[in-house]
Amino acid sequence: MMHMIGKRYFLPLRMKFLIVFVLLITVPYFVSGVFTYRKYSSDVDRNTRDSTLKIMEQMNLNLDRYVKEIDRLTQAPLYDQDVLRILLHHSGSYDPNLYLPIEEYGKINLFLSSFTSDRVEIKGIMIFTNDGGLFSSSLNSIKSYWHSEQNEWMTDVKRLSGGLVILPPHSANYYVQPLEVISIARVIVHPESRVPLGIMKVDLTMEGFQRVLSLVDFTPNSRFFIYNRDKVLLYPFEYSQHPDWAFERVTHSTPDTIMSTVYSNYSKLTLVGHIPLADLRGDAQELTNFTVIVSIISLIAAFGIAVLISNRLVKPIRRLQSHMKQVQRGSFQSKAVVVTHDEIGQLTVTFNTMVDELNRLVREVYETRIREREAELSALQSQINPHFLYNTLESVNMLALHNEQLQISDIVSSLGKLLRYTVEKQERPVTLRDELLFVDNYLQIQAFRLKNRLHAVIDIEPSFEDCLVPKLILQPLIENVIEHALKKETVTIKITAHFQNDDLVISVTDNGIGLTRQQIQDIEIRINSRTAAQYGQHRFGEENKGFGLRNVHQRLKILYGDNYGLFIDKEVNEGSSFMLKLPV
Repeated sequence: MMHMIGKRYFLPLRMKFLIVFVLLITVPYFVSGVFTYRKYSSDVDRNTRDSTLKIMEQMNLNLDRYVKEIDRLTQAPLYDQDVLRILLHHSGSYDPNLYLPIEEYGKINLFLSSFTSDRVEIKGIMIFTNDGGLFSSSLNSIKSYWHSEQNEWMTDVKRLSGGLVILPPHSANYYVQPLEVISIARVIVHPESRVPLGIMKVDLTMEGFQRVLSLVDFTPNSRFFIYNRDKVLLYPFEYSQHPDWAFERVTHSTPDTIMSTVYSNYSKLTLVGHIPLADLRGDAQELTNFTVIVSIISLIAAFGIAVLISNRLVKPIRRLQSHMKQVQRGSFQSKAVVVTHDEIGQLTVTFNTMVDELNRLVREVYETRIREREAELSALQSQINPHFLYNTLESVNMLALHNEQLQISDIVSSLGKLLRYTVEKQERPVTLRDELLFVDNYLQIQAFRLKNRLHAVIDIEPSFEDCLVPKLILQPLIENVIEHALKKETVTIKITAHFQNDDLVISVTDNGIGLTRQQIQDIEIRINSRTAAQYGQHRFGEENKGFGLRNVHQRLKILYGDNYGLFIDKEVNEGSSFMLKLPV
């Protein structure tokens, strides 16, 4: 926390230690962390791109291997003489009324079905004959004939004259329930005469390509696209007709993904992969997050240790500072405990010696002033004959009684008792009973002056009345209420007493206008001031007030020590409450 003296700011010593420790810990840690992170990020990016390229190459190999398997499958009829004979039989011109013999259909169906028994990705295998016949691996779901106007894909197949063609997703109307398929097809050419015998076509489902792609381990959010030689989208099926997935757009790279393209010379397919950098850096990000968490925990622990060390270094100084402030407020009994034997410990020893000397000097000066005041009071008392005052007051009292002025008689009688109590030359303890009688006489005189504005209640058990107390310690508290707490309504003063451990506590409470926090603070400063003159400078002719409470407090401290004196109860909700604490 920054403090200000005048217009200059300064940091406490503890804060300076903390700043130094934080800089020594944080700066090297931060610099090394930045360089380590940059090097690690660079290595991760390089390794990520290398691994992506390897993934794409592996997928391309898998795709070529799969296409080669289908290629061999489409060439299988060339090695079966029965199939070749049937295809030669149907190699004539197109006949819309063609009927396929059951024997031929069954034989080729059995031949084709042998290739689909363990290939779940194959929807169907068909042989389209030149005369309009359609042999297939399924007897129920595929028709036994085809129409040229419903099979435009045949044009692309015939164009390669026996070469393997991968057809993009298209509508297969030869199924009983037409559906979208992707196919691999070729023209069956007789091995000797080189005469076209028909077209063999393998319809694939989505699972076929998914099986190829699943053989390589890639991230969950990656996307892969397969295009044929004409750059028509083959996979995924559902994006084949959408312009957003055209080859030109898909091969456009973005900052947050790695785009790789691999072309197969065998299948003429282009494989495009989009792999998010976030996925590839997932493990690296987890490691980075873990490192950051560990670093933060380490820094917090280091800062905590720095706080503990700074507190340990500053604690003796702050303890010594606290005792210095107590001495500054006038408490010369305060001594600091020597806990170290370094320079701070030596400074503490010197401070304690200084406080002892100050305490001795102050006590000597204060006791000298008390004796001077007692001498002055004795001199004044010696100048007035108490018997003359008593006789005069008695004469006034008799005159009042003669004229039936009973109230005046009571006031004069109370005044005489006050004088008799106050002019006693010896400064000695009195019983609490005598002090309360004096207060009662004082209140009777004030009640005459204030009439119904003041009401007093003395609620002290008889067992307390024999306790010895210093003389004239309650009257200043009553006078303080009369001077500062009266209001338009009646104010009640209540005097009580109780024991607190081995001490006697006398409370003077009122329900007057009360005290603000600032007023309480001012009173505490005044009664604890080292000299009366510190808060008592007045111009010539002004009445010097406000020292009754201080004198009571200082008398009790001198007589009994710093643990005793006058205290203010700050917890009262109405009025004010002063407490006198003294030993029994």
